[in-house]
Formats: sequence, structure tokens, C-alpha cells
Amino acid sequence: MGKLPEFYVDQDLCTECGDCIKAVPQAFRKVEDEEVAEVHTWELDDTFMPRVQQIMTDCPGRAILWRKK
Repeated sequence: MGKLPEFYVDQDLCTECGDCIKAVPQAFRKVEDEEVAEVHTWELDDTFMPRVQQIMTDCPGRAILWRKK
């Protein structure tokens, strides 16, 4: 099994809906004392790829992005 590429939440685009946290709690969490989400780990095996890609597509703010290297 491989690892997922690195991804992140653009907090300026985050709509605070929490859908990413519900969909992939292994990767996302709420920022303490704020209403936005963040990635607490992107080091997941590639079996999570469909779920991460789906939440990227479903995110109302289009705030979940692949980090460019």
C-alpha cells in the first residue's frame, strides 16, 4: 500500500460545515478555538484516496486541496 499525497485545508475558503471531519475523521479535525477545519494528518494509506477525493469534490468552499511540491 502506498501513501496519499499531501493535502491541506485552505482556511480562508473553509465554510465551517464540518463535512470533512464527518467524512474522514482520521485526517481532519476542528481548529481549536475556531470554527474551521484542518488536516491533522495526511499520512494515510492509499485506501483513503476515494474518501479524500470525494470530500474534496463535495466541500462547499472547495477548501481541501492537494499540496503542490
